Amino acid sequence: MPQAANQEADMNPFGAYPSDLQKEAETGLRGLVFDIDGVMLDSRASNMAFYNLIRRMLRLPPLSPAEEEYCHMASVDEAMLHIIPPAHREAAWEACRKIDYSGQILPLLSVEPGLREILRWLKRQRVKLAIFTNRSSTVNELLRHFDLEDFFDPVVTVSDYPPKPSPDGLLGILKIWNEKPGNIAFLGDSKVDEQAARGAGVPFWSFRNQDLPARLHFNGFFNMMELIPPLVETPRQEPTRHACQATEEDT
Repeated sequence: MPQAANQEADMNPFGAYPSDLQKEAETGLRGLVFDIDGVMLDSRASNMAFYNLIRRMLRLPPLSPAEEEYCHMASVDEAMLHIIPPAHREAAWEACRKIDYSGQILPLLSVEPGLREILRWLKRQRVKLAIFTNRSSTVNELLRHFDLEDFFDPVVTVSDYPPKPSPDGLLGILKIWNEKPGNIAFLGDSKVDEQAARGAGVPFWSFRNQDLPARLHFNGFFNMMELIPPLVETPRQEPTRHACQATEEDT
């Protein structure tokens, strides 16, 4: 997110500006929606291995850097249409079904450091947690494998709503939670994440991507732990005093 030069001195080392944090704290955070790839999980290597394996089975060359970037944020249907020539698509889907995802791809995935710690803390604070991802059939397996399935409700995939940048998944989460857009945030790392949040009117928080326009930018989950407590904790309200009590105590 481009910032004026005179703000650089006040830049928090974790990626957020004090003024931005103050604005967020004024509304409070009642729910946080997570993207999976590039946020919860370091999945770039696994995604590239998956698509390059398909291409190799079809005797096609490896993905170009531009194709890698596209596939990392696209749904599998979108990625296959983008990287597989029309004459090879039926064979590509057959090759996809032959891949042992648990044995060949899953071991290449890793949980982002600090994820479990921040999820546990948010749960203790009674912040609602959800997932909105362009993945489809692999999500439940991933959550079980990394013991994350009990944290999120709902888990929204392209099997439920159109893929991002469509905002429909976020709008569905808002309806399930019965929350207003300003009471939650969407944590993502890509352009389609930002576009989906903007379309739903939900504040967007960028994860390890300073180039995205976002309300807040974070460089990691341990960094978030240093910043978000003021956004979650609500000011203590003074108890209502009966008129007679006020009169007696003040005299």
